[in-house]
Amino acid sequence: MEKFEACIRLRQLLVEEKPRKLLDKLLSSGKIRIKPVFTPGVGFRYREAEEATGLGPEEAEKLLDELHQLGIMKKILHDKTVICPDCGSPEVSVHFNCPSCRSMNTSKLSLIEDMACGYIDKEDQFKADGKMVCPHCGRQLLRPGVDFRRVGIWYVCDDCGHEFDVPLITFTCRSCGRQFTTEEARYEPVFSYELDESVRDVALITKSILGSLTGLLRSRGFVVESPGIVNGRSGEKHMFDLIAKGGSGRTMAVEVYISDNPLPERVVTTTFAKFYDTTFSDAFLIAIPRMRDEGRRLATLYRIHLIEGVNRDQILRAFRAAAGLS
Repeated sequence: MEKFEACIRLRQLLVEEKPRKLLDKLLSSGKIRIKPVFTPGVGFRYREAEEATGLGPEEAEKLLDELHQLGIMKKILHDKTVICPDCGSPEVSVHFNCPSCRSMNTSKLSLIEDMACGYIDKEDQFKADGKMVCPHCGRQLLRPGVDFRRVGIWYVCDDCGHEFDVPLITFTCRSCGRQFTTEEARYEPVFSYELDESVRDVALITKSILGSLTGLLRSRGFVVESPGIVNGRSGEKHMFDLIAKGGSGRTMAVEVYISDNPLPERVVTTTFAKFYDTTFSDAFLIAIPRMRDEGRRLATLYRIHLIEGVNRDQILRAFRAAAGLS
């Protein structure tokens, strides 16, 4: 995803508190992937998302899926699991049934080959007085892979005595008790959710810049909120990346946009609409790496302080100068 698109999608995300908390958790922990954890009685759940947002298992998974739909998170196949066709529970028992009498009372055995004489039989036939001895040639087998090897699996029904190599597999749901076959089973994917790389890069750059601006403004006596939400004159709520209030009554609002290329002028018009509906003394638009020429003209026309730069230090120096905080 291109950085400007990631920036726009990220701004959609940050309007809501729960997604904002989840993103903060991921960025502060240095993780980009949330893996599902199986919990008896619940099934697969996303504990990290639950802990970050305070949501329950179903709501946390729904949030992650919504972030996937927005392009903020990517789905990564984590597992495939058998699901009960009746109640949807992933808590199921697996049975290796006898194909003759269908009993689950079966035993799984290893087939052993004497690598010298080539004799093959069930493992218990090779055991004699605690040793491995070939029942065909009488040779003691000491070294796995040299004297003998396991060449397959064999099953025996402990009810009817039938021997077979391929069992009939069935399942029993531990939640509702439903017994079902592989044909009836639901076999469904379980996903991890991974933060899109471009979104992560944009979020880290934005966090670094806003952190530096917050420190600077607080050192000059400003009260800072990041993000900041205010009610406009129209009654609509507006979110800014940062708002600051000084003791002299001076107020500031800051927006940050990031792209791989010069930013389009529509960023200025979108930002101006928010500033026009509010009553801030100063409006700052940070454009990384820079704004297109038409955007610069509009920023001057709308009396928006345009801050351009390719890194945090350049942005901080330009902001100090534009805000009169040098």
